[in-house]
Amino acid sequence: MVTTIANFGDSIGIQIPKSFLKNVQFFENDDVEIIVEDNSIIVKRQEERKHLTTKERIASFCEKIENIQPFEIDWGKPQGKELW
Repeated sequence: MVTTIANFGDSIGIQIPKSFLKNVQFFENDDVEIIVEDNSIIVKRQEERKHLTTKERIASFCEKIENIQPFEIDWGKPQGKELW
């Protein structure tokens, strides 16, 4: 099949026949991953994201922030009745 790249509002895209999508079991509103490889565009079904437990989320967050160095901020001299 030959198709044309066209404007769709603020985007550019191609139309894919429903029969093609049905053959690969893609449906309207499916999340897909688009990959550029060897001068080609590949559209793949997005792998389902695993639901993370609270412990897994905290562990992931801790891994991301472990390299952050704490630092102090000088907020200047007291302006009111706050205690320093």
